[in-house]
Amino acid sequence: MKNSTLNILRFSAGSLFLAGVGAYVYATQLEPRRYRLERVSVTTGNGARRDDFSAGPVQPLKILHLSDLHLCHPESHKLEFLRRITDDQYDLVVVTGDVFENYTGMTYASSILSRPPRLGAYAVLGNHDYYNYSIFNRVVGRVFRKFRQPKQMRDVAPLVKALQCGGFTVLRNQAVSLPENRIHIVGIDYPGVGRERLAELVSAAPPDHLLLVLFHIPRNLEDIEATNAHIALGGHTHGGQIRLPGVGAIITDSELPRHQASGLLWRGKTAIHISRGLGADPRTNIRFLCPPAATVIEVCHQP
Repeated sequence: MKNSTLNILRFSAGSLFLAGVGAYVYATQLEPRRYRLERVSVTTGNGARRDDFSAGPVQPLKILHLSDLHLCHPESHKLEFLRRITDDQYDLVVVTGDVFENYTGMTYASSILSRPPRLGAYAVLGNHDYYNYSIFNRVVGRVFRKFRQPKQMRDVAPLVKALQCGGFTVLRNQAVSLPENRIHIVGIDYPGVGRERLAELVSAAPPDHLLLVLFHIPRNLEDIEATNAHIALGGHTHGGQIRLPGVGAIITDSELPRHQASGLLWRGKTAIHISRGLGADPRTNIRFLCPPAATVIEVCHQP
């Protein structure tokens, strides 16, 4: 009897160990490379809060939303995925921060786009573009917030230049209007922008323009809502990286609740899309039930 019980315990322990090893391998080696291209449709304007085009035959704007590339040497699978999806024709391609993990990633800036989108490509910077995080910051900083951020900011001028050479317009608390296409794009630089400056950037938009806001960290979203922006795109959360059934994202690194760590959500009349992103710090690139993703967003705007 004792031997049978001991054998059962050994078998259970062995099974748990193998399951743990399998889960670790899957979460570190397989799922981080399961890149997906997802699609979202949203109608904006006229007080609309819809995710279809039932409001009328308006030609949708096709936006490719990329985020959290965390480019660094070496890259292969991610670049192949980017080449494949950006070879399609889009109206806009946007990258919402954490484009680079370090300076070695600048090598790949020209490989993000296979072809230029019809109305241009735009990017904002994120915290990993500005800071070189150590493993001390990543681990100890989780417990003691004062150690979360490195003391010195990185010079982002070379990163901005690399993106510009790669076909992107980098918006650092700046705005650009596309009058022929009735689009006004506002880019919020990391770590954020004051309400007055944001209102100033938004106020330059003509009333019949689609107002698109780009940001990195989902923080102070009520400020974006207050501008009556039609759609806002961001990242940073990585979708939580580790998600559990019935729980959602373990950590969102933002003001968002677990169930809103990624995907389409609304703040008033503003549609907000939070990307799961395509990468992470290579030392903590662990994903479980949260594969990396880029998103095609079809926006039907009815001014």
